[in-house]
This record gives sequence, structure tokens and C-alpha cells, in this order.
Amino acid sequence: MAAIILTMKRTTITLLTLLALGHISCNKTSSQKTESLKNTIYKFGFKTDSTSTGPLDNSAFIMKINDSLPAMFLTAHHTVAGTRNGQYLKWDEIEQNMTNGWAWSMNDSTVDFKIGRNLPVRNSETMKLDLSAFYLPSDKTPYLKPAKKNAQVGDTVYLFSRIKDKNNRTTLRNRAVVIYATDSVMAYELTDFSMQKSIMTGTSGSCVLNKDNEVTSNSYAGFTIPNDEIKKKIAEGFPLLNKLKTRSGKTYGIGVPIQLIQKSIILAFKEKRVN
Repeated sequence: MAAIILTMKRTTITLLTLLALGHISCNKTSSQKTESLKNTIYKFGFKTDSTSTGPLDNSAFIMKINDSLPAMFLTAHHTVAGTRNGQYLKWDEIEQNMTNGWAWSMNDSTVDFKIGRNLPVRNSETMKLDLSAFYLPSDKTPYLKPAKKNAQVGDTVYLFSRIKDKNNRTTLRNRAVVIYATDSVMAYELTDFSMQKSIMTGTSGSCVLNKDNEVTSNSYAGFTIPNDEIKKKIAEGFPLLNKLKTRSGKTYGIGVPIQLIQKSIILAFKEKRVN
């Protein structure tokens, strides 16, 4: 009897040890995944030898789409194409708008750099192919990788950008679920926020990640829908909203799917070589 009890105790200790080791292993893997995201997302503004705007209300990310092309600084077209008269420059005119453009990491504001030249992305346009690309000053900058396929309706994704909630809590990797997906647009619902109207402020140009921390789209628009009346008003200027199954009080984001991003940037590089 004593031998049986001793054996049971040893088995229990062994199981507890294995569980503890498994927990440590999971934490280590999670930590490594999070570390790989460090200094891959940015806010940008303008800086000269004597002046600086500091980071403005926008977002950007670093991504390398394949082994043969350099990593690029990516954001939404409208964040860099706006003019003082309320108009937007065309996709091949925005170089002039980004003179003295400067980026600051969302992870560590002491990590900053001057944004390089623009790579014109053909047919980029506000609220459509809302994408803009720029060269980096160094090939040592950490970068994200693209997902192998577009996200599908029902997939869990993460808006990777700095969000501050009504309790003044700041988060970076914000859980969401895809509610609409085509070859040209993806829409998602943030799952952990309700009735927070300004939650998406400053997220235009950010990226959306899948569970493996690969880029599955960018994010160029976001809105909270408090009720059906407000939804109808928003839909007047944004008809896509009529196709989305939304819920009152929830927050939604819109972006360009990763395969269209890749296709557009590869074409941009090909056209650059021809010219």
C-alpha cells in the first residue's frame, strides 16, 4: 500500500513538473513572438535641424514582402497625400509632401529615422487602394512579413497600432474578427471595445496581423457605430458600410488585403526599373 502511495506521489510530482515546464515554454514562445514585433510600427511627422512636429495622428509599419525586395515603410495613401486646401495629391505626386518626413517607433520613441524616398504605387487613392510606400534609410530596421493568403470572414486578426481606451489604457495588439473580405477590401470588428467613439483616431496606415503575427492587411479607415441612424449617415459617404453586418456600439476597421498590397508594390518596383 505504501509503495502504491509513493508511486502516486511521484507521478503527481512528475505531472506538475511537466505542466510547469510547458507553461514556461509557452511563455517563452509568446515572449519571442512579441519581441519580433518590436520597432516595426511607427508614427510619423516632420523634422528639420531646427523644428519638429513630433509624431502626428497616423500610423505606419515596416514590411518586407519577399526576399528579393527591400523592406519598406508603408502607410495609408491619405495620410501622406493630404494638402492644406483639403484635396489629396495623386499617387505619383506625393514625394513633394514628404520632404523632411520623420518616423518614431510606437514601441520606443527614441528609435527614429528620416523617411526615405517615395516608391509611387500606381492607382493608390484615398479610401480605395489606400496605400503608400517609402524606402528606409537602413536595411537593419526590423520588419514584419506578409501572410501567405488573405484573411477570410470569421478569422481572428489583430489591429497592430497604439490605441488608448476610455480608461486611458494603451494597447498595441488589438483583437478583431474579419466580417467582410474580397480581393480588394477587408473589414474587421474590434472585439474588446464598445461605445468608444474615438478609439480609431491615429490608426490610419497601421497593419492588421494574423495569429502568426504576419501582415494580413493594412488599415485605412475606422469608425464606431452607436446606432442605425448614425450608420446610415456614415454610409452616405462610405457605401461599403451598407454591405457590412455591424452591431451598435462596436468599432470597425477597413483595409487593403495583403495579396493586393503585395501585387501593387511588386508592380511599383517593376515600373521603377523600367523608368
